[in-house]
Amino acid sequence: MTQGRSLIDVLGEELARNDLQLPVYPGVAARVQALAASGTASAEQFERLLSQDPAIASQVLRVSNSAFYAGLSSVSTIRAAVLRLGLDQLVSLAVACANKGQFVAKDPQVQRLLTQLWQHSVAVAFGAKWLADRTGYRSQAGECFMAGLFHDIGKLLILKVLDDLRRRGEWPHELPEALVHELLASLHAEQGARLIRQWNLSPLYADVARTHNDLSVEETNPVHLIVRLVNHACTKLGMNLYRQDGVVLAASPEASALGVKDVVLAELEIMLEDGAQTLAA
Repeated sequence: MTQGRSLIDVLGEELARNDLQLPVYPGVAARVQALAASGTASAEQFERLLSQDPAIASQVLRVSNSAFYAGLSSVSTIRAAVLRLGLDQLVSLAVACANKGQFVAKDPQVQRLLTQLWQHSVAVAFGAKWLADRTGYRSQAGECFMAGLFHDIGKLLILKVLDDLRRRGEWPHELPEALVHELLASLHAEQGARLIRQWNLSPLYADVARTHNDLSVEETNPVHLIVRLVNHACTKLGMNLYRQDGVVLAASPEASALGVKDVVLAELEIMLEDGAQTLAA
């Protein structure tokens, strides 16, 4: 058991270890993205690829038929999902479903936090894609989705390390919630950027993870701005590890820079409450 050291010191040592086992980017997500990037992929090829992982395929179909896509007829095959939803949306769903398996822990307290983190990450991802489609940045909607999905990925790494410490008996008692939130807030940005680089994902996603909570960084990149704005919206609605009352989205610098109208912000909140939360379940 750890003696005479603060938890943040122990966490820092664990995270700095050369032999720290970082979470591995899901292979099926990488293959889906590679197939999409080829520019010549067919619905049949995506069906063959996803059928190799029945768990992911079933999740994609379940989400494809969720209330979030109300108005679309029911689909029963991956091929039908590609044809009905479109390739970009199918790739987003597959990547999200493939990553859900990362958010598991043995410790009940850590698992509860990971569940909340997953729900938040999915809400920001789908919210960012939705907002990009409605603010003149449709060509960057896919990047907004991915940046939103991974903006808090550093918290996943930290919670995984905490879970391992609890498993090893380093911290036998449940940690104060305020302390856990303080640790996550202080460490997750750099750790998230580190993990994204380890996964060889776009440097844009690493930049978003590193700076999305840094108010001193003035952003003009629409992907950064959209993820920040949707993150604010989720926090306002309590769709985060914590809630922050008094958030006025229309008064935020992100809304101003993007030129988002009040009616769109109101629709965003409705979409997040009614749609994204269901997708994360």
